[in-house]
Amino acid sequence: MNALPKACGKCDRPFGINDNADDWRRRPIVVSGKSDASIDICPDCSSPTETGQKRSSEASATDDQLRLFIERVERLEEEKRAIADDIRDVYAEAKAQGYDAKIMRQIVKLRRMEPHHRQEAEAILDLYKASLGLH
Repeated sequence: MNALPKACGKCDRPFGINDNADDWRRRPIVVSGKSDASIDICPDCSSPTETGQKRSSEASATDDQLRLFIERVERLEEEKRAIADDIRDVYAEAKAQGYDAKIMRQIVKLRRMEPHHRQEAEAILDLYKASLGLH
């Protein structure tokens, strides 16, 4: 015969003499997506959806997929921070060699642009400078 729990694993309700052992349920403890152990849950803590119903494998698969997406994003965010630190180090090294980091950033931005967009931006800049007498 199964040993009765001394207290509920969820609400710590003590197991009494008048409690029916059949009302107590074993509930799995899920840690990191794996069910390694179980705890005894009293009838007071059991909701209608908990009593005897198992989680669908589809819900479990969806949870696992969501967890994997979140972990991937976290890894990519970490890589992004590492790359940003590396870029900052390159600009600091260039500045130590006497280069202007602000101008270097502008050059990088211009090189990223499509040639026709860059020519258009330069033409508008020249027009504005001429309008303000900065030539």
